[in-house]
Amino acid sequence: MSVISVCNHKGGTGKTTTSIHLAAALALQGRRVLVVDFDPQGFLTRMLGAAEPKPEHSGLGLLDPQADLRAFPVQRAGGFDLIGASMALTKALRALTKPTDVLWLRETVRAGHDYDVVLLDTAAALSVYTMNALVASDHVVIPVTPEYQPVVGAEQTWQTVGLVRDKLNPALAGPRFLLTQVDARLNRHARYAEYLREKYGEGVLQTPIRTSSSLAAASRDGRTVYDIQPTARGALDYQEAAREIAGYALAEASAPGPLAAPAPEPAAPEPVVSNATSSPPPAPQAAPPSPESPRPEAAPHGDGADRQAAPEPPPAGAPAEPARQPSAPVHQPDAPTPAVAGGWTRLGGL
Repeated sequence: MSVISVCNHKGGTGKTTTSIHLAAALALQGRRVLVVDFDPQGFLTRMLGAAEPKPEHSGLGLLDPQADLRAFPVQRAGGFDLIGASMALTKALRALTKPTDVLWLRETVRAGHDYDVVLLDTAAALSVYTMNALVASDHVVIPVTPEYQPVVGAEQTWQTVGLVRDKLNPALAGPRFLLTQVDARLNRHARYAEYLREKYGEGVLQTPIRTSSSLAAASRDGRTVYDIQPTARGALDYQEAAREIAGYALAEASAPGPLAAPAPEPAAPEPVVSNATSSPPPAPQAAPPSPESPRPEAAPHGDGADRQAAPEPPPAGAPAEPARQPSAPVHQPDAPTPAVAGGWTRLGGL
């Protein structure tokens, strides 16, 4: 049995899509999977076309000390069980302010359940629900698109996981980055992927999730990609990522691995700034590398991934770009694929 949180403090990194399709892929491997939507906005619940549950039957109900996962009402979606999100999650934030309020989900999970994997989808924010998920988890997957802001948010999430492990959950294993929405035609994607792999080593999963229009189509009508196009590259990528995660997260008698420290960054000359009217301010150290100078890119094609006309501005403290190109592309994209209530009085009935 393993409890896995899918977490990134930065939104737009494919976190909810990752939660859904990792769960579906693990279910296809013959595992019994429960997904809990701990995002008050309930995007995962809506993407699966599930009805909003009663507050006491939503993720909020798992914070009740009397909750029993073996008897908790669930919905069936995508080949796995689902405990959806309710708007009551937002209202309950005002009541969940005590230090012990980050421990309730752990107590519920430890009381026992019948699942091989409990997968917790969290909001793109550090809230009491995110903390409950991390404190209750054995492993953390951090989806990260190889762009500047997602990489910064992912590194902040890495630090949060380290703090939770040190103070609240010593059994929590080191987190793993999962590269998402990767387009091998974009040089900056290869550079950010290389930066993460050089700095975090085995903390980055080997399998990247490439851009895929099939994943976007599945998100619009409440089905997973395995329901509409099981041979699409997005389906194959998540299937391989699920195998990789199961290899370490579901291994028998596995002890939590060390929280790997980022590798020291090599010294490099200052980057050259062109066409600037003033010099940039001095930057702090230990930030992601800046993309290389913009160059013409091919017109969008393939699976219809979003394109940026130019890379992001250099992040603060970015090491200069080395004189070599990345040793290998992340992946060459394939051709586009066609298309319950018990004990509720503690929370005041919210």
